[in-house]
Amino acid sequence: MDPVRRPPGAVMGIDYGSKRVGLAVSDPLRVLAGGAGVAENDARLLDRILALAAERGVVRIVVGVPYAPDGGTGGKAEEVLAFVGRLRAAAGVPVDTWDESRTSADAHAALRASGLGRKRRQEKGRVDEMAARILLQEYIDHLGTVRTA
Repeated sequence: MDPVRRPPGAVMGIDYGSKRVGLAVSDPLRVLAGGAGVAENDARLLDRILALAAERGVVRIVVGVPYAPDGGTGGKAEEVLAFVGRLRAAAGVPVDTWDESRTSADAHAALRASGLGRKRRQEKGRVDEMAARILLQEYIDHLGTVRTA
């Protein structure tokens, strides 16, 4: 089936962090990623993510994993993959992973380019949300170029 003809539904992007988790959600046609805030990484994280997913009509979730340049995983990637396992068990929608090796650096650059002052760029969560938007946009752009069966 042509990816453009897939049934519509939003995709959620997650930039997982030990303290905060950046969130982004696409439009239902999967054209643009928009920021959806940040969530504290605590015992209620999964509940908040699942509530947001239900509210926004999310049909797929993608989580950024910081893979090493050789494709391997280090300690942080293992932490994220453990979270992905918990999310897959609870989500009820497909959960994919996406290489987010450069999203934080790209998020900092995008915020600098946006003209935000240094203090506003450094607000807690701003980079996390932007990183989630970047990884989600990369992912939905990729979906648009892939033909699926």
